[in-house]
This record gives sequence, C-alpha cells and structure tokens, in this order.
Amino acid sequence: MRNFLLFILLSLHLSAKSFATVSDMPKYEPINVIGNKTSFLNAFMEGDQLYLNIPREVLDQPMLFVCYDTMRRSYMQVVWSLHKDKMLLKQQRISSSAGINLPIVDRLPLKENVLAILPLQKSCGEADWFCVNITDVILQQDIEWPQAFGVSIGNAISHMSLVLDSKSGDDEVLFKVLRGMVKSKSKVSVPLFYGFCALGKPMEGRRFDYRMGFFNEQQDGGFHFGLKNRPANILRWNLKKKFKNQKISVPVKPIGFLISSEVPKKWRPYIKAGIEEWLPAFESAGFKDALVVKEMDSLDEWQAHSIHSNIVYWSQKKYTRGMEDEDFGAAIGYIVDERSGEILRGDIFMGASVQTVSEKYFVRAAPLDKRAQRFPFPDDLVGALYQQIASHEVGHIFGMLDGNFGEGAYPWDKMNDSLWLRTMGHTPSVMNYTRANNLPQPEDSIPPSLLIQGVGPTDIYNIKWAYTEFPVGESKAMRQAELEQMILWQDAIPWYRFNVNQLEDLGPSFTNEVVETNNPVRSTAMALKNMKRVIALIPNATEDQTDNARLLRLYQRTVELWSNHMKQVMTLIGGYEVQYQSMQQIGEPYVPIPWEDQLEGLDFLLTNAFDTPEWLTRPVFFNGLKYTTHSDEVLRYQQYLVMDLIIANRLKRMEHMEIRMGQEGLVEEFLIRLQSGLFKEIHEDVAHVDQRRQELQMTYIDGVVGQLGKKNTGFNANEKFTSQSDYSKGIFIQLLLDLKADIEMGLKKKGNMTAIGHWKLCLKKINGALEWY
Repeated sequence: MRNFLLFILLSLHLSAKSFATVSDMPKYEPINVIGNKTSFLNAFMEGDQLYLNIPREVLDQPMLFVCYDTMRRSYMQVVWSLHKDKMLLKQQRISSSAGINLPIVDRLPLKENVLAILPLQKSCGEADWFCVNITDVILQQDIEWPQAFGVSIGNAISHMSLVLDSKSGDDEVLFKVLRGMVKSKSKVSVPLFYGFCALGKPMEGRRFDYRMGFFNEQQDGGFHFGLKNRPANILRWNLKKKFKNQKISVPVKPIGFLISSEVPKKWRPYIKAGIEEWLPAFESAGFKDALVVKEMDSLDEWQAHSIHSNIVYWSQKKYTRGMEDEDFGAAIGYIVDERSGEILRGDIFMGASVQTVSEKYFVRAAPLDKRAQRFPFPDDLVGALYQQIASHEVGHIFGMLDGNFGEGAYPWDKMNDSLWLRTMGHTPSVMNYTRANNLPQPEDSIPPSLLIQGVGPTDIYNIKWAYTEFPVGESKAMRQAELEQMILWQDAIPWYRFNVNQLEDLGPSFTNEVVETNNPVRSTAMALKNMKRVIALIPNATEDQTDNARLLRLYQRTVELWSNHMKQVMTLIGGYEVQYQSMQQIGEPYVPIPWEDQLEGLDFLLTNAFDTPEWLTRPVFFNGLKYTTHSDEVLRYQQYLVMDLIIANRLKRMEHMEIRMGQEGLVEEFLIRLQSGLFKEIHEDVAHVDQRRQELQMTYIDGVVGQLGKKNTGFNANEKFTSQSDYSKGIFIQLLLDLKADIEMGLKKKGNMTAIGHWKLCLKKINGALEWY
C-alpha cells in the first residue's frame, strides 16, 4: 500500500434533521414557483435537464463542490457570482488560517478560476433567486479536481450520460448521474454523485509540525519531505466539549460512522470494535463517547452521499474473478475544509478478502496460534483481523499518516513478555505496518489475542496532541507552548517519536512489515525460528486443496517475510537512530548506530541471508511442484540485498560517519568484509561453488561494475544521490584488483574444478571493468 482522499460529522438524528427524506422534500414547480425554500441552493429536474436555484444571500459565499466517484472523494471550494445576466461558477484560492494561500493551480498565484459561465434562466418568481441550467457542468465539463489523489473525471460520452435525479437539503444539494467515459479502454456508463455543500465559519486550526505524524489540509504527506515546519494546518475533526468546565466531557457532536449494509453482518461487530478502540485515545484529549458507530441494514443512497455521513464500505472487487488474490487491504476517502484543516467527512473502504487476511496471518502467527494452522480460520479470528484493519484505517480518518511511530524503540526481549504485550502491545502504534507479532516462541505461551496489532500508547499520545481543547481565553502563545511541551515528551519517551521515509531507510526505525525492536539481529533470529515452523505447517494446511495455488502463495508470502526481516537487519549498516527535533531540543536528530552493531548486522546477513538453509530454499513440498529453477523467489530477494548493500546513498552515509566520528576507513572495512563473505569459497573450497552462490557472486561483480559505470555528468543533487563518490569508487577499484588476484591464485592451486568456468567468467567481467581505469 502506500498512496489517499476527504468529509463532517454524523448526527444521531441525521435523517430527521440534517437530510430530509424524499417525502419531506419541498416540491418545486419548474423554475417559476418555489415553495418552502431554504437559505441554501435548491435543485430540480425538468425533463432530463438539471436546474439550480441560487438565492442572492449565498452569492460569493464559499461552499464545497464535491464529486463522489466510487473510492475517490474529489472536491474544491467554489462560489457562485452574478455578472450581469450570467452566473459564474468560480473556484477559489483558499486563505488558510495557517497564514498562507493554497493555490488553485500549483505555483500559480491565481485568486480565482472560472469553471463555468451560465446564462440565467426564466425568473424564479422572486427577485432574490436566480436559476441556471447546470446539466452540462455536471455531465460534459472536464473539471480538474485539485486533490493529490483525485483525478480528472474526463470528458463525457454524451449519448451514454444522463442526470438521473437530484435532492436538496438544508445545507447541501446532491445530483445522481450516469456519466459515459472511457475506463480501461472501454466505454462505460459510471454512476457518480455530485453535490454543493455549505461551509460555515472555519474552525480554529492546529499548526502542522513535522515531528508529529499528521496529514496537512491538502492531504499532503509529502510535507514531511525536507523536514520543514511549513505553514499548514493538520487534518482533524472539530470536536468541542459540551461542558467546558469538565476535564472529560461528551462532545457537542461526536464523530459518527455508519457501517454499510454491504458489510457482512458477522464482520460488523469487529469493525465497530476496531473504530471504538480509539475511545480511550479521545478520552486522553478530554472527550468521552467521542465516537458513535451504527450498523446499517439498509442505507439510502442520498444519505450515503451526504456531507454529514461517514461510511464504512465493503469493496466488491474481492468477489470479481481475477481479483480474488489482490492484497489491497483498505483505503480511506476524505472531504476537508482546507481553510482550517477540518475534516468534514471520512470514509473507509474495507478491501481485504478473508483469504488475504488469513494467509498473511498464517505466515506470521500459525506456530503461535493453533486456530491459524488450518483453513478456513474460525470467524472470531478472521473478525479480529478485520478489527485491526478497521482500527488502522480509522486512524487515517482522524488525521494520522502512515509512517513510523516509535518503531525500533521497544526492547527486543519484551516481545515475548505477556505483561508488556498486554499493556504496551508489540508495536507502539496501530498506524505502523508492523503486522502480527511473530517473535515469541511457542514455549512462551503468549495468548493469541496479544499477537494482533491494536491501538497503542503512541496513538493515544498523538490524539491528545491533536485534539486537546484549550480553555477559552487562553492566548495563542500559551496554546503553542502547551503543544510544544507535549512534543518534547518525545525526548524521554522514544516510542512517541515519528519519522517518515525520505527515499531511503536511514535505520531500523524506518522499515515496514516486521516487528521493529531495538535489536534487529536478535529479533530476526527469533522470527527465523517461527518461519521454519511455518514452512513445516504449510503441507497440512493445504492438503484439502484441489490445486497448489494456496501452497505456492503461502510459500511466497513466507519468503517475502524472510526478505523483509533481512532488509531490517540491513538498515543497521550505514544506519542512524533518528529523532526529529527543534533547535531548542537537547541532543542530535541523527545519531549513527554504533559501528560494532553495524558489523554485527553484516555478519548476520552473510550467514543467514546469503547462506540460506534448505528449509527455505528447498522445502520438502516444493521440488515436485516445479519443472525448472525459474523462478527462484529466495534468489531474487538475495540479489536485491546484495545490490542494496553497495548503493551510493548507503556508502555516502558511511562516508559521513567517517568524518563525523573521526574514524577513517569505515567504508573500506565494510566493503572488504562484504566481499570476503560473498567470496569465501576462494579461501575455503574454490573447487566447488553451488549455483546460488555463483549467482550472488556474479550479482556482486555486476553491481560493483554498474556503480563504477555511473557517470557524474553534472552537479544535479538528485543525480549525485544515486552516484558513487570518487572516494568509494577508488575503494571499489582496489577491491576488484584484490578479487582478481585471489581468483587467479585459486585457479593455480586447483587443477580439477567444477567451478572453473564460473571463476573465469568472473575474471572476464573484472578485467573488462578494470580496462576503463
């Protein structure tokens, strides 16, 4: 997963107050006579044409223009403006309360942009109302939606497009259409909903801080790139205490969720429980009963597309042939008032199939949870897995990013401690991509309920920082000081710290898909024992299948997990412990991992990643299923590890460590140790090198030659990021000379070798590279 969208709260009496039923809606005579009109827009149909009545009092008042397209929520702030006998629909530049203007078009300082110019229709019967035909705006116009995850709907295919219906409420109007368009190279008629929603007074924003893991008002997780506190507001809901004098109060309006009728009934209680896991977090911020979740046996489509509804959907893709095996877990959609960062609506799209969640859990926890050793899993286990997905996704709905929250901070020897796991969990945050805990051993007898990820202490901390309401009358400076004090708790509590990938994994706290601890070597050694047990469990778990598809998927998932653990160990090499800081904080944001720990990580990889055991590369069930050595899943990941160990950004981090630590020769020591480990046969048994080792050795030589061949053609920073320094290139040249000499010496000593062709091919590639230098 890693690429998202935005909505307001749900009232308990939504259908009675915020959005009238069909029978309650005012009946409009076409254009001329309007009865029971509200202060907002009114829509009606005349034949197949869609009309909008606009009262004078909303002219030039900001509102949201919204498009609901399956899983996308696209929106923009607009106004209706009168110009002589024309009505203009204009997109507005937004003035953020963070003190900056949000552009309509990136880097173009337009104040407004005209989306449509519409002639006024016949009189509405009253001077203070104006009527326009907006059929073409909805059906024909190609509008570029501004969201990072919204895309242009594209030009309509006229003969396949039709406005179906409209509905007007107290503060919004909605339109249902069929819009012909081209998708997947086919002409299709897609159901869409459009709407205009009133905007009230913007709430008080909370300033973005790069040390905290929150989206900003334009959903831009990329704001963390560059690690600057740019002028922005975080995304959050407008929660206010009903009783201001109480330390913990119910909110004026809770955040409400409707679980769609599409969600199978047996999973609804678990999804509800996943959302409600966050209740203690909101209590820490001063709100009791901040969340209301309701299961729906039926859901009116107008209510489902109201700005006042937050829906948990159930993706139908998993039921489509060809998409049964998709790993898509879930996604979210937002609608936001970008003036302040207020979340107006938030939807969750549950995508993972029972097959996907079950198989992912099997490869991590089957040795520790007997319920997971046979398929199908019992409903209570599958439900608990859906609960975890729901709790993660609703964290996004509260404004939190995917990132690394306190990863690498938990002690490795607490991962099999029931008391610790019960109070702290095996990861500090449900927003981490940690997955189930695969570190305890069967003899530790950890209750299976403690293996599954849940809302953790860092989630509670983040909600407290984002949602704590300050006393009325407290100055802005005092509020900022209190928020800063909360951030400074990170100095003493390392699992409160947040970081985000900056195009490179700077250390173990940046990795995903494994349980990150403060000792990746020891925790990975624990995980390897369980992975061996998983491989042994696969045959019995798949014996009832009519084909080998599940067996192959489980094996591939296990190998992928093995690779992720090895990548975490690899991040020790050239790695840092990271804490984002202000200049006032004590300490340094980047602290090199001790050199001895980096070398321990390398030695672990040489032993466990490049000398792989047969239980992983040739399990007993596997050979009979193949007719060729292609494809070798383990070898593919091994080759990736070899290449990643010698990339430029890793070596440049180590070069910096040499300067910073006043310790010359770190890069050379690392590369000598790596090369010696990969080519150990030269000094042990040069006559026999198995096929896998030959592939890895050739990958290393090709990788080094490739690094030497990258030319610095200029001074572009991005180019230099991937190009080796002359310092490291010099070390590579010397290492190739040493390797050449060692191979030539080995060939002289051994007269009868099965690997002689391999060594001569190595020499040919080395000589070819050295000719250029």
